[in-house]
Amino acid sequence: MRRVLFLSASVLALQAANASAQTIDLGEVGATGATTDSSGEKPGTAAALAPTQSSLTAGEPQTILNQRFLRDIASPMSDYLAVAEFAPSSSNSAPNGMGLSSKNGTVRGFQDGQYNVTFDGIPFGDPSAFGHATTSFFPAPVLDHVIVDRGPGTASTVGNATFGGTVSLFSETPSQDFGGRIEGAVGSGNSYETGGVANTGAIAETGGTTVLMNYDHLTSDGLLQEAGFHRENGMIKLQQPIGAHTVVTFVSNYSDLKWNTFTQQTKAMVEKYGLNYSGLNDDPDSQEYYNYNRDHRRADFEYVGIQSDFDFIRFDNKLYTYSLDDHASGGADQSGATPNSALLKSGVPGADVIGIYRSWGDIAKFEKDFGSGFSDTTVRFGVWAEHSRYSQFEQSVDLSTGQTAAFIPYKALGSIIENNLAVSDTDQPFIEFEWRPLPGLTITPGFKHIDFSRTFTGVQSFATYNSSGDYSANLGSTEVNYRIAPKLSVYGQWAMGFQAPQVSVLQTSAASANRVSPQQTINYQTGVVYKDDRLTADLDGYYINFRNKVSSDLETVNGLSNQTVYFNQGGVIYKGIEAEATYVLGSGFAVTGNGSINSAAVKATGLQIANAPTSTAAFGPLYDQDAFFGSILTKYVGHRFAGTGELANGNPNVRLPAYHFTDLVVGYRIDHLLKAQFMVNDLFDLHSKTEGSGALTNPTYYYLPGRNYMAQVTMDF
Repeated sequence: MRRVLFLSASVLALQAANASAQTIDLGEVGATGATTDSSGEKPGTAAALAPTQSSLTAGEPQTILNQRFLRDIASPMSDYLAVAEFAPSSSNSAPNGMGLSSKNGTVRGFQDGQYNVTFDGIPFGDPSAFGHATTSFFPAPVLDHVIVDRGPGTASTVGNATFGGTVSLFSETPSQDFGGRIEGAVGSGNSYETGGVANTGAIAETGGTTVLMNYDHLTSDGLLQEAGFHRENGMIKLQQPIGAHTVVTFVSNYSDLKWNTFTQQTKAMVEKYGLNYSGLNDDPDSQEYYNYNRDHRRADFEYVGIQSDFDFIRFDNKLYTYSLDDHASGGADQSGATPNSALLKSGVPGADVIGIYRSWGDIAKFEKDFGSGFSDTTVRFGVWAEHSRYSQFEQSVDLSTGQTAAFIPYKALGSIIENNLAVSDTDQPFIEFEWRPLPGLTITPGFKHIDFSRTFTGVQSFATYNSSGDYSANLGSTEVNYRIAPKLSVYGQWAMGFQAPQVSVLQTSAASANRVSPQQTINYQTGVVYKDDRLTADLDGYYINFRNKVSSDLETVNGLSNQTVYFNQGGVIYKGIEAEATYVLGSGFAVTGNGSINSAAVKATGLQIANAPTSTAAFGPLYDQDAFFGSILTKYVGHRFAGTGELANGNPNVRLPAYHFTDLVVGYRIDHLLKAQFMVNDLFDLHSKTEGSGALTNPTYYYLPGRNYMAQVTMDF
């Protein structure tokens, strides 16, 4: 009888006195996201070399970006979106350089806040709008691998935005042996990155305790003018076996980030100041002064996991908390269109903003095996519960003095623009059955119930609010995976996705008149995966029916006219084809490619929604043999529509042209102890538009940052 292994390879090794450490074949990593890296792969095989690949056990379209990709291809400055953008149907905008400015990460046209991001299986994000402070949580040097699941998953896939898939981030497993690595890098924009990892190895005196410590420091002037960036990130991960059947894991990650906030620029400003103009300057009498437009974010993430594997049941529990404390200041109008004198008699008008959220939660899962042969089944059940608090305070100030100052048009209202508190609670009990009626065939039906509630109180743009909303949904799913042969599998999925309305729905005086149900999707997906030593390849197709799109209108409520009321209206059809493959040519050479053709069209009009690429691709040659390694990868993103999306009136500024960039990596290893590599991002020095406002007059844009360099040295010990 097969069973799902909850315990990591390193912990399982402790249970057998003279057994060697177990490794996990990357081909076996399924949608459940079992941790792995490329170290267990036979050198030179397609699975070891492939930058992107799926799994033979997948139940929905997914892309695994393995440890080799993170260490030998991705820039050490990368955040997780700069890694995930190389997956099919994925895109990202980074005008200040990879890892310094991810702005618009999308998956199949779903925007940030419409898909989950998890760390070691725990969903996290801004509880008010479900978005993510990408630069504050888990940079690439902290991660072991990333899996982009393009679908809602099974019933046990939890989160507030199972709506558009899951970007799963995984930490390294502490090693059984003492050792680690030290790394340092220098690059364009006066960029410096240093850090490393240290493993204690198994400590026999405490029953096999293993501890991993990770530190990463990054500082850069940025590739845009005056757009400086500074980040410190530290993580500790401890695993403690208890007896022969249980392991306790403790993880704590802390990030401290300071950066200058920049904006999109008009064509006129770019022509005047250059493509690296950020909207910031060095004039202390200006609202665009770089020292006034600053953001200081401190983030932490902690969890305690308990995993037990007994003969009669398996148990996996994670108790966690995470927080973001964001203190920012900025000019009242960073575009420069509003003169200082329009808001203050003297001084520089701006605002100080404090946004803080903290979430506490627990994910409990139980597994038990039943039957044999045709009735061979694993039942999996549990619950996810989370409580979150989000507060925001904004006050108008004179940036030149740092003192509170009410703006002239709002003198009678005071200086406190916002002072809000949003509290949310979610509960998601689930049950699913992993049925294996025939060898190689797995059928996983499941059911999940969702309850989500939120209250909102405070002052928003000088108006007082006190409102609440309660939402619920019942979601079903079924996944089928059939291992036709050891190297070939097919899969299919029907699943429902969910997303509660954002807090903005409650930020209206007419909230009691809202007629809003949760936004939902019904997903239909099928695919095929093939893997052998020479070739790893997969192909899938999808059709997603997005329902209950939240819209708003002005109505008369309780005798008051022009009140904003939210309701469900229409939806979007997402559909497309995705593929990826890596083929080993021999003598260390391989070629890789992935791509997608995507549509995200409004049901009522057939027009493409905003920021949804019509196609994507990533391709190029790879080399890895003996001491030398390298790659030349090109990422292509098809045309998109800015603002509200494709418009029937043909506004020429709405359509953003397709773009591409090419990254070059050349590296050399010395006896597996020292590694040196040189990277060139945007090799051909392109400055294509990557994102825009779509405004009819004076549209603004972000651009590719242009050619930039980085050299890195890593020493293992």
